[in-house]
Amino acid sequence: MTSRLPPDLFQLFTPRPPLAPVPPTDRAPDDKPKPALSGIAQYVSELSQAPLATPVETPKQRRDRIKREHAVLARDNIIRGLSTWDPSLNLQATEDPYKTIIVARLNYDTTENDLRTEFQAFGSIASIKMVNDMDGNFRGYAFVEFEREADMREAFRRADAMRILGRRVVVDVERGRTVKGWLPRRFAGGLGGTRLGGKDLNQKEPGRFDPTMPPEPERRYVDNRSHDRSDKPPRGRDS
Repeated sequence: MTSRLPPDLFQLFTPRPPLAPVPPTDRAPDDKPKPALSGIAQYVSELSQAPLATPVETPKQRRDRIKREHAVLARDNIIRGLSTWDPSLNLQATEDPYKTIIVARLNYDTTENDLRTEFQAFGSIASIKMVNDMDGNFRGYAFVEFEREADMREAFRRADAMRILGRRVVVDVERGRTVKGWLPRRFAGGLGGTRLGGKDLNQKEPGRFDPTMPPEPERRYVDNRSHDRSDKPPRGRDS
């Protein structure tokens, strides 16, 4: 078919001349000279005189070391704090611990008037102690003392989980001066399991169980009613 093409088109199908041979710029790997190989016996004496390598701390070892140091520091702080902690000697505490409740997880903008407005619905309030740090900043919890113990119990039952300035608060009785051997959270005490240790021990859901006591057995509903009704006569329209 190409023989019937006109000369200008036929020239497009004409093969080009072959490429001129070019000498290679490099030799094949097998043709290259190999480096001379020898043993290491002559260097053994130098290795024995070389300084020993200094061990390097891996990132995991560093994290474990810092974790151990923090644990030791926290334990020392707890021991020092327990040696001087006595809630009965707190001059800033309320007068009667059996008429006092603690209100925690408060909004940091909460004032004494806000607490008085919320809790005076349960009874007459004797005093309110707002807990501040060394710099005078509110720490998010306070103690409310009622004039009657019955009002305190009513507030303890009904005020828990109420919202104050948009935050759900926790209400509990004062345990530092009423429960023997009680320790606050900063001394590895308190209730609940949200701060037991690391992420593998802490619980996400808050609660008021004692982490030092064994967990309560799970309560399950058991239906003792028999589901076999074959011995009962069928019910008809006239029965």
